[in-house]
Amino acid sequence: MRVTRDGFGRPVCAEQPAAGRRPGTRLCLDAGGDTGRRFLALIRDLPVALSVHTVPRGPVGELLLPFTPLERDYVQEAPAGRRGRRLAQLWTRKEAALRLTGRGELAAADAIDALSGVREGKVVIPGSAAGPGGTAYVRELPAGPQTVACAATSAPAPGVRIWRAPCEPAGSHGDATAGAGSAWRDA
Repeated sequence: MRVTRDGFGRPVCAEQPAAGRRPGTRLCLDAGGDTGRRFLALIRDLPVALSVHTVPRGPVGELLLPFTPLERDYVQEAPAGRRGRRLAQLWTRKEAALRLTGRGELAAADAIDALSGVREGKVVIPGSAAGPGGTAYVRELPAGPQTVACAATSAPAPGVRIWRAPCEPAGSHGDATAGAGSAWRDA
């Protein structure tokens, strides 16, 4: 399969579905990383953006700057042991949505509400001088007990597949896709 990049630099299957071809014949993918592992999200026919982060440990107060007041309250009202996971969930929702819309303006993350549309899976990106904004449909993916992963698509999606593979040690040139512990997960 030949891979190319869309207008925002995301990898997609190089061949566009031809007229008369069935839906589901074009794969879209994105990669993300976490300490010791690489993740790959795949979906058919929709652009996808992936965000993966380790759940922070300890106090999260100084990490709340790129969040709205409502999101800060949501994190701080959680029991101390759950605050890090809530923070990572909100951050991965924002980052995946920003990456999907191509804005990548993480400095503007405090203006994006990743909490209000959580039931519908929606994150609205406001327009700015950098771009027109848009809506991302975000879903959490299974990534492990201390890792949070979210994938954003441009429309509601019935499923995103995520693949995990351990990272090769620094300086290694082995095939990371062949490592022990790699697995497909449907989300």
